Amino acid sequence: MKKKWIALAAVVIVAAGAAALPVGQRFAASRIKAEIERDGTATVETVEVGLLDRRVTLINLKTHAFGEVVVHRAQVSGLSVPFSDLLEGRTPLSDFRPGDPLRAERLEVTEARVVDPATGASLAVDALTVEGLDLVRYDGAVTGPYRLAILMARIASALSVRRIEEKKVVYTVAVSGDTVELEKLSIDRVDRGKIGAIAIDGVDATPKNANEASFKIAEVNAKDIGLGRMLPRLSDASWVLGRPLGRLEIGSFRVAGFGGVLLSQYGVSLGAISLETNRQSVDSVASHLRIEGLGVRPGSNAEAARLGVLLGALGLRELALGFDCSGEERRAKRELGITDCRLTIADLADVSLAAGLVNADDAFWRALDDGNPLGIGGSSIALGSARLSIVDKGVIERSVRALAAATRQLPSAARAKLAQDIRSYQPPDVLITEDLTKLLDTAARFIEQGGTLQVDARPDPPLGLAALGRLSSPGPDLVSLLGLSATLSR
Repeated sequence: MKKKWIALAAVVIVAAGAAALPVGQRFAASRIKAEIERDGTATVETVEVGLLDRRVTLINLKTHAFGEVVVHRAQVSGLSVPFSDLLEGRTPLSDFRPGDPLRAERLEVTEARVVDPATGASLAVDALTVEGLDLVRYDGAVTGPYRLAILMARIASALSVRRIEEKKVVYTVAVSGDTVELEKLSIDRVDRGKIGAIAIDGVDATPKNANEASFKIAEVNAKDIGLGRMLPRLSDASWVLGRPLGRLEIGSFRVAGFGGVLLSQYGVSLGAISLETNRQSVDSVASHLRIEGLGVRPGSNAEAARLGVLLGALGLRELALGFDCSGEERRAKRELGITDCRLTIADLADVSLAAGLVNADDAFWRALDDGNPLGIGGSSIALGSARLSIVDKGVIERSVRALAAATRQLPSAARAKLAQDIRSYQPPDVLITEDLTKLLDTAARFIEQGGTLQVDARPDPPLGLAALGRLSSPGPDLVSLLGLSATLSR
C-alpha cells in the first residue's frame, strides 16, 4: 500500500512539473524580452524559451550593439547557464553586449543583416549554424570608423568553435555598392585565431546594377590557417586601413573554377591555383605553388584583339600555360631559396628560374612576418646565385617566321639577321667587355640552333640592396658585377 502512495505522489509531482513548465518558460521568455529592450538599443518581437534543453529563440531581433543588426530568427541551445538563472530570464542573451562571453552547444540564425553605419558596408546571411560555441570575455569597448573591423578581430581572438556553416553570404562594399556573394561557407575547428579548415562553394563578385558577375570562383579549400600575427594588429584600437596586418600562416589552399565577365573579355581561362607549405623544422619551411589550366585566347576587347594578331603571327590560336614553383625558408642559415620556378608555354618554351638569397637578417624576416615590404629595404638580404633556363619548344621557329612575314624576308635570312643584331648589340651606358661579347654570342647561337639556353649569375660578393645603385652608375660592368655566364646545350 505504501509503495502505491509513493508512486502516486511521484506521478503527481511529475504532472505538476509538466504543467508548470510552460508557465516557467513563458515567464523566462518575458524576462529575457524585457531585459533585451531595457535600454532602448534593441527590440525583439518574440522570445521563446525551452528550459529542458536550455534553449532561447528570438524572433525579429533588431539591435545597435554591433552596428545596425536585423535578425529574423536566432536560436541558441545548450546554453552554459544555471537552470535557476535561465528560469529567471538571466542569460547571456538577455543583456548581451560586445565583450560578453557566450557558451552554447548550438546557434542557428536565419535571415540576418549587419550594416556598418560608419562606412555603409553591409553583410547579409541567409542561414548560419554554429556548433560548439565558446566565446570568452574580450574588450568590446571600441570607437571610431573601423569599429566593426576591430571588434570582429577581437571576437576572432576570443572564439573557439567546433564548426560554422553559412549559406548565401552577401557582402556589400561601402560607397561602390558592389557585392561579393558566397553560396556556402564552412569553417571547422576554430581555436582563438587558428582554423583547421575552410571550404567555400560559389564565389561571385558583381558590380552594382550589373546582370552578371565580373569574377567567379567555383570552390575554395584551405587548411591549417593561422591568424596569430594578424589579429593582434587588427584588434588594436589605433588600427587604420592600410596599416600592415602581418603574415597569414596557411598549411594549404586550393582555389578552382575561375570565370566571369572580366576573364572572358580578356579571353582568360584558369583552372586552379594551389599552395602547400611544409614546416620541416622550427626554422625551415618549404612551399609549393601551382597554377593549372591557365589559357589565353583572343577575347572581345581591343587588348585581346591585339593579342589575337600576335598569336596569329606565331601560328597559335591560344596560349596554354602552366606554372609550378617551389621555395624554402631557412632562417637558421639566413637563406631564402627559390628552388625551381617553372613556366611552361605549350608549343613555345619552358622557362625555369632558381635563385638563392643569402644574409637574410632579422630585419628581413621581421618585415616578411609583419607584411611590411618597405621594411626589407633596411635589411642585408643579398642575391647569392640565380639561374635562368629557356628550353626552345618552338618559340624560335615561330618567332622567326613571324619576323620574316613582317619584314618580307625568307625565314633563314630573318634568323641570320636577328642573330647578327644580338651579337652586335651594345647596351647603352654599360661597359662593353669581352665577357659581355661572349654572353651575347651564346644568346645569338641560341637563335641559330635552338636547344637550351642557361644564364647563371653568381655575384661575388653577393649583391645586396645597398649595392643596387652600382647597377645604375655610369658604365657598370654588369657581367662582372653580377657574375654572369651563359651556356648553350642541345
